[in-house]
Amino acid sequence: MSVGDFVRKLIPTDLFGGMSVTGGYLFRRKETVQYPEKRLEPPQRFRGMFGYDLERCIDCHLCAKACPIDIIYITDHTEVEEIDGKKKKKKVIDRYDIDVKRCMFCGLCEEACPTEPKSIWLTTLSYEGSSYERNERLYYTKERLAGWDGLLAFPGVVLPRDGQNPAAPKTRVAATPPAGGAEGAA
Repeated sequence: MSVGDFVRKLIPTDLFGGMSVTGGYLFRRKETVQYPEKRLEPPQRFRGMFGYDLERCIDCHLCAKACPIDIIYITDHTEVEEIDGKKKKKKVIDRYDIDVKRCMFCGLCEEACPTEPKSIWLTTLSYEGSSYERNERLYYTKERLAGWDGLLAFPGVVLPRDGQNPAAPKTRVAATPPAGGAEGAA
């Protein structure tokens, strides 16, 4: 055993390194936020409450299949419409529920969604979804997901039913231009 090894065993130099980091915070200005009056905006990739838009959803069930703990429940039926003498099949969603009390907020349902913009997303900046009754208030139906009934949205965030943009929750999804575009020139 060398003298250097003996000194390292006798004096814990790693301890001094950790204490220097702690001591650096001792003399800084404290960062206390007066919560109900002032709210810090979460980071851009924060996974907040679910956003869901029924009009964008194509009823492909990929979000339910991607969920590792099976908390997304979807039931649907097929309706046959007759338009201009042609029969067309259309899927109609009867039930789209998410059991938020068991959710890991992993974002796999959002990644599996093939629509653009997404019909289900997590980056909503809203996090104030506490409730006294977890069995009633933490089970979201498609209507509650779209309107956030019982959830306090972050200030300035657009509700999903009002066309929230999944990429930027404080903005609306831009309207798509009408089909056909400009008339052809002669």
